[in-house]
Amino acid sequence: MYRRVAGILFPVFALIVVGLGIWGYQENRDKNSILLKAENQYQSAFHNLNFHIDSLNQELGKALVTNSRKQLAPRMATVWRLAYAAQSDLGQLPLALVPFSHTEEFLSNVGEFAYRVALRDLEREPLNRKERQTLQALYQHSEKVKKELNGVQSKIIDNQLRWMDVEAALASEKMQSDNTIIDGFKTIDKTVQGFPEVDWGTVKALSEKSKHRYINLRGKAITKQEAKEIARRFIGQPLSKIEVTETGKGIDYAAYSVTATPQGSKDSIYLDVTKKGGHVIWMMNERKIAKPTISEEQALQIAIDFLEKRGLKRMTLINVQPYDDTRIFLFVPVQDGVKLMTDTVTVKVALDRGEITGFQAEEYVYHHKKRELPKPKLTEAEARKRVHADLRTPEAELTLVEDDIGNERLAYQFQGELNGHTYRIYIDAINGEEILVEGIKNIDAEKI
Repeated sequence: MYRRVAGILFPVFALIVVGLGIWGYQENRDKNSILLKAENQYQSAFHNLNFHIDSLNQELGKALVTNSRKQLAPRMATVWRLAYAAQSDLGQLPLALVPFSHTEEFLSNVGEFAYRVALRDLEREPLNRKERQTLQALYQHSEKVKKELNGVQSKIIDNQLRWMDVEAALASEKMQSDNTIIDGFKTIDKTVQGFPEVDWGTVKALSEKSKHRYINLRGKAITKQEAKEIARRFIGQPLSKIEVTETGKGIDYAAYSVTATPQGSKDSIYLDVTKKGGHVIWMMNERKIAKPTISEEQALQIAIDFLEKRGLKRMTLINVQPYDDTRIFLFVPVQDGVKLMTDTVTVKVALDRGEITGFQAEEYVYHHKKRELPKPKLTEAEARKRVHADLRTPEAELTLVEDDIGNERLAYQFQGELNGHTYRIYIDAINGEEILVEGIKNIDAEKI
């Protein structure tokens, strides 16, 4: 009896053991395949990083000895592209817990500096002495980064180091203190941190200008309770629950974050109210939208009424964007017949029951003020001659726009079509320079 049972069970157990062995082998093989693929991706990203930093250093050197302004612009465009590529390479490496912020900031500033120079009309505005000194400093600094990176690369190749070991090291504080790759990247970042201060020119000016506008918000500081009341009035409907927390981490302004629940609803409405001045920066209601029951024209009037009741008057529509069963309307204020394109406000209206489900006014809150607008030196006809001859344009409008280095400029806006697409061209009303070209969807052009 026992022999018979054993004779039956033994082959079964044998099959189970063999099956588990095969399964374990396949699992281990699949795991090794995934690890190998990840290692290859890390190795590829690191070698690309070395290549892009080497090339960046070479292009900066070439830019230093380039005497032709016509040749300098494409050279700086290449520097910008390589700096961006190097940042992308860094993002693909397992270095999230390694302090490398100084090197990332350095690459970002190099790219931004090169981009601003490449965009400029160097015949009219060549590099000045300070910018030449900046270019020289960037070449020298990139040379040091290149040498440090090449040193890390040599150690990886000579010692057959693996990037997967970096991931393991980052998971263990003890191993982090004794990893050649991690130590190498820490050394590079300390080297960059020790670089002498560089005059970034317009790049630094833009950064300072961005910070400055957040500091100079209108109004006095408000409390949590005041933020709650501001939010309640702004939402404009009965609420069953409202909560306020402080925020500021990861954003450029100190604010109160508000979460509110309308009566009879499970959906939440979110908004930010600045601590200084109590300005609502944005609002969002992510409820599900049912089938449309109102027209786009009705939704537009709802958006206009919403803005006027909240003190945003004399706004004009410049764009309409369909989004599922909602419409997104973009408005700007008008001063003395000039559209202030720098001070935008966006309102999103649900077409099921005409409710405001989105609001964005950051640009308006930080930019809007009464301006001393210059008088145009060019007539509309003179400005029109600067527009592409094949672009069919109706009458122009005067606007205030911001150029690539953050300066506000009075411009004629020409809107026209070419090859079935609609464009807006902005021509400086003072000197006739083409400031900006925008592509817009045809549905927008028909509504505005």
